[in-house]
Amino acid sequence: MRILDLDLDFFLNKIVFWKKNNKRLNEKDYIPWKKDKLINFLENQCNLSKDNKIDGRIVKKHHEAFYFWNELINNNKLKTPFEVVHVDAHADLGMGDNSYDYIVGELLKIPPQKRNNPQYIDKYMNEGNYLAFAIANRWINKLSYITHPLGGNDILKEYLIDNEITNNIKLNNDEPVVEFEKIQGKDYIDNCKYFDYIVLSISPRYTPKRADKLIPVFKEYINEI
Repeated sequence: MRILDLDLDFFLNKIVFWKKNNKRLNEKDYIPWKKDKLINFLENQCNLSKDNKIDGRIVKKHHEAFYFWNELINNNKLKTPFEVVHVDAHADLGMGDNSYDYIVGELLKIPPQKRNNPQYIDKYMNEGNYLAFAIANRWINKLSYITHPLGGNDILKEYLIDNEITNNIKLNNDEPVVEFEKIQGKDYIDNCKYFDYIVLSISPRYTPKRADKLIPVFKEYINEI
């Protein structure tokens, strides 16, 4: 099964890292795409159609995607492992926080079927590292990171085999390998031509208020569940 995992901050002219406050971005500096450009990307690069909406959810912060997937898995609507196509200005694999030490040092010592328990994830998981937690739960077998023209260099190399960004992800010797690839947004064309679910994160810390005008465009392709 396949999930299209979108973040509104991908669809801006510029991106921001290491943001400390929760204020929306400056609207003069951070400009969202034109609607026609967004429609072209969704239809001609992601193969979405307004006539065939895909079940999905719009979330405020991107780590809410983890809980959505967990909900689908528990309801036998999403089979693991699955593929994630992550269209985002950030890798969301964790960088500059203590999640790596926690995942490798503690979470992976817990039986896989128990790792999604809130007591093990809520303290450390956030919108910048939730994909690492999904991988630690053995949910994902393939991850494609579709990068912003100014992004793509925020991958924690410790997660990658031989610490090379072109290689696959393997959290430790006991965990399965996750196929990983990084593709520039302009070069991405989805050849499988289907997704089972879509997630769109608004990510207000990393987007200007005016970017919210694009949300109705996304909604034309999503059957919200």
